Amino acid sequence: MDEQDDNAALITTVCKAQDGDRLSMTRLAEGAEKRLYSYIYRLTLDHELTEELLQQTLLKMVESLGELRAPELFWPWLFRTALGHVQHHFRAEKQRSRTAMSVCDRERLRDRLAEMHEDGLTYASRKELLGIIFQAMSQIKLNYRNVVVLRCIEGMSYGEIAGVLNCKELHARVLFFRARNALRRQLTRRGYREGMLLTALGLFKLATTQAKGVGAAGSMQAACLDVGVLAAVVGSVGTRIGIVAAACSGFLAAATTLEIFLCVVALIVFVLICASVTLYIELS
Repeated sequence: MDEQDDNAALITTVCKAQDGDRLSMTRLAEGAEKRLYSYIYRLTLDHELTEELLQQTLLKMVESLGELRAPELFWPWLFRTALGHVQHHFRAEKQRSRTAMSVCDRERLRDRLAEMHEDGLTYASRKELLGIIFQAMSQIKLNYRNVVVLRCIEGMSYGEIAGVLNCKELHARVLFFRARNALRRQLTRRGYREGMLLTALGLFKLATTQAKGVGAAGSMQAACLDVGVLAAVVGSVGTRIGIVAAACSGFLAAATTLEIFLCVVALIVFVLICASVTLYIELS
């Protein structure tokens, strides 16, 4: 069965469940459980907490499925529901959205490492790189971690991610741009080149996937890291360093052809535009 057939079958099951068919609702919950567990765990990096939030999300799914107006958007809707429970937990516990792995989770991770032999890495290299990407994922903000999971691991388009985040597509692209760069910085600080990010995320995907026998599941295309020119520009000027660098380069370029007064005016206008674009993205 190909992806198109899978989607058609999912839509049929969702519609039947919305009409009150208990068997379809049961199948929907059972089919969603493993994928949903992996998604929540990638956000919390805590198996016990994941179990708790998974049950809350599945219960909410059963109670609120009738409110889903577009059955083809079942997964974005369910991920948005799960994300809401994760965010609520961190707010209620007054914790930061950065997490730390427990000893039990580290033992489970070592067991998964021993199962992986199709990535071309030695056990020692795999262990080191996976430890680094886990640490990096635990240190970045929850919204960064979430957009990386949705884009690189769940394979969602930016339009679908925007649906999960309830934002515009450009905002989703900019958010991913910043999250991607944050992870790259974590790798380079530890001596890995930027190109290792894809390999590291592939390992992270394998180690956090519930189903076994998913050797090929860790592979992902480099295209998933692309955000487009506009998002890259906005993401760059949205940082303090980006604004200063862009403003300075614009000033120097303008200074060769305009009077100093006009250069200063142009610089001020440029900075205001950059600040306005950044504010628009943050509020949209």
